[in-house]
Amino acid sequence: MSPKTPMLNRSKVKQFTMTTAEKRAHKFTRVGSEFFVRCEVQLKNFIRDQVHRHPSVGKTIK
Repeated sequence: MSPKTPMLNRSKVKQFTMTTAEKRAHKFTRVGSEFFVRCEVQLKNFIRDQVHRHPSVGKTIK
């Protein structure tokens, strides 16, 4: 997978973000591209962390 290939579905991320933002006093109407980049970075860091923490037993990452 190349670094330019996104792992996240942008429309689903936007939909979830806007739904979550509805609970705030200040209403947001858009999601900026920087937000998607930060989400992507956080997801990749989470996956790396989980893989490195997983014990070296079996074939399945749980």
